[in-house]
Amino acid sequence: MPRLDHVMVLLDEAAYRSAAASSFLVRRFGRTKRKEADSSLAGQYSTLGVAGRNTLVECFGTSLPSASPITAGLVFSFEEPGSSRAARDLLDATGTVRHQYDLVRRADEQGGERRPWYHLINVGLGEASPVLLFLNEVTPEYFTSLGARPGPGGALGRGAYLDAALGAPDDGSWLLRDIVGVTLALRPERARTVAEALAAFGYTVAPLPGGLCVEGYGLRLEMVFADGPAERVTEIEMATADNTGEQFPGAAEYVFGDTSRLVVEPGRARWYFDEPRDTKPNAGAPEEAVAGAAGTDQG
Repeated sequence: MPRLDHVMVLLDEAAYRSAAASSFLVRRFGRTKRKEADSSLAGQYSTLGVAGRNTLVECFGTSLPSASPITAGLVFSFEEPGSSRAARDLLDATGTVRHQYDLVRRADEQGGERRPWYHLINVGLGEASPVLLFLNEVTPEYFTSLGARPGPGGALGRGAYLDAALGAPDDGSWLLRDIVGVTLALRPERARTVAEALAAFGYTVAPLPGGLCVEGYGLRLEMVFADGPAERVTEIEMATADNTGEQFPGAAEYVFGDTSRLVVEPGRARWYFDEPRDTKPNAGAPEEAVAGAAGTDQG
């Protein structure tokens, strides 16, 4: 049963710098972590992670090495050790969903020897796809090396993984709870492949006007058919705490560069993403918070 693990979004430089400088994201919205990674799959890259209890928004500040630009990715994970083998069998049984397998190795934060990190199933979404669909199973060795504790039956829970990787257990003091919805613009053939791959694991698929909807395990994934070049994540919906009271005073909108904004309301937040721009940023400009009920700049 693969559940949503994290959503990858490529921001342009202005939006990335603004989000990384946001005091609201770091101090109030969610647990955050800047990462400079060296992966056997993707090479070197930098990210800003914003975490809820079990899911994460991973904003990329540099493009992933690829034959074509990568704009976004959906990453699902398995908690049960050994799931990747069974998952490949289920995908093979569809007869149409193509996929590749790799055991990804990553150097530790001290730059030491690369070691097995996770089993990766890369679902093929067509030639030069700018959007990725990954199914991951973290290795027990890497899980425990972080200080995470397996659950009943050896389950490698995403919540425990995030608590250990971030070094900050979710104590309820952050606004963000978890990702509950993702909207993407995708070519019809890619959307159908995503739907078929997830349907193999029990997700339900239904038509939408001009698109498809996939639901399951607390996630609603809407894919709007797009024939143009701007295939990407357009919106992430997140469950939040009831942000009333002194700590989270009312609703607000936070703007990152010219291409991204986060709208926060009691119980829900929506993070919108326009097509990234290639223009140089106004370096170091923080987000502008357009406050609602509070009437003050909350950034």
